[in-house]
Amino acid sequence: MTTVTTCSNPAEAELLHTLLTDRGIQAFVLDDAFGGAIRLQVADEQAEEARRLLEEVAQASSAEDAEEPEQSA
Repeated sequence: MTTVTTCSNPAEAELLHTLLTDRGIQAFVLDDAFGGAIRLQVADEQAEEARRLLEEVAQASSAEDAEEPEQSA
């Protein structure tokens, strides 16, 4: 098993887990019992594809954030 990313909260971990499993990548969420980072792991042979998908999501999210207009108070 390979850790493809870490998350700071359970909601983010579950969202990314769903993204990967919906695309046929078996993923596992491993929560640190001591409050550390939550790890998202996949089989070694699917790690490259999983990282590519996660990178695409991160880039799309960054692009959306950059396109949102600033709201004035």
